[in-house]
Amino acid sequence: MKKAVIVLLAALILLSVSSCKTEVEDDDRINVMFFTANNNASRIPSYLDLQPGQTIEKPENPTRDGYAFIGWYKDFYKTEAWDFDNDTIGNESIVLYADWKPAIFSLTYVLNGGTMPSDDYKTTFEGGDFSVLPLPTQAGFTFISWYTYDWKDESGEVTTIPGDKGHLKIPGVFEDITLYAHWEPTIVDVKFSINYPEDNAPDLEVTRRKVNYGDIIDFEVPEDTSGYSFQGWNTKRDGTGDYYINGESFERTLRLTLYAVWTKK
Repeated sequence: MKKAVIVLLAALILLSVSSCKTEVEDDDRINVMFFTANNNASRIPSYLDLQPGQTIEKPENPTRDGYAFIGWYKDFYKTEAWDFDNDTIGNESIVLYADWKPAIFSLTYVLNGGTMPSDDYKTTFEGGDFSVLPLPTQAGFTFISWYTYDWKDESGEVTTIPGDKGHLKIPGVFEDITLYAHWEPTIVDVKFSINYPEDNAPDLEVTRRKVNYGDIIDFEVPEDTSGYSFQGWNTKRDGTGDYYINGESFERTLRLTLYAVWTKK
């Protein structure tokens, strides 16, 4: 038993010496390591077993979300750049440090009829910039939010996805971006008065309706009677106000009562 313990201890000592020898041999190698960043950057493989006095080949440029690569430096504080054409390796391993600057991306707005509140708004941004976006206005509409897809498709149908709140701050992306204004039209309550010239008016009731600002007018047209012809819908009983004509755009934001105007046959 005692002899077995001695053999085991000898084996452990031999293994330890061998390990130390390997570490010493590894430490004697001349390597060049490339430090890119603590996070969000690609890694560059180290150059191993180099010879003193030799130059090294410039590696491919690393990438990092939101940043543009500037170059390799000899120190962590980036005070002296490494010259791959002329700088040579010394007798010890070294670390080269990547330097970065924030990348600049373009920001394009599609207003879809709206107007910016001022000329002071961002058209470029750096990665990680979450500045508040401008809030445009448009007569007859309420601004919903900015989206990365357009407000309406080619057929004029609204494309806003239910539940999608859009962006009121710059989205957290690292690329050029186009933002589209989405709107909600003002809904107007429109009431209709037959306004028939005589007390014995025929049954010509017209149902009140909700109309979106900007919709094409398509109001019901009462039939002519035996004694009167319908002329149109007007904002005043006597027809001296504004007419709302089918086929034109509805551009009113407040509730409205329209009166039928008649002329005697």
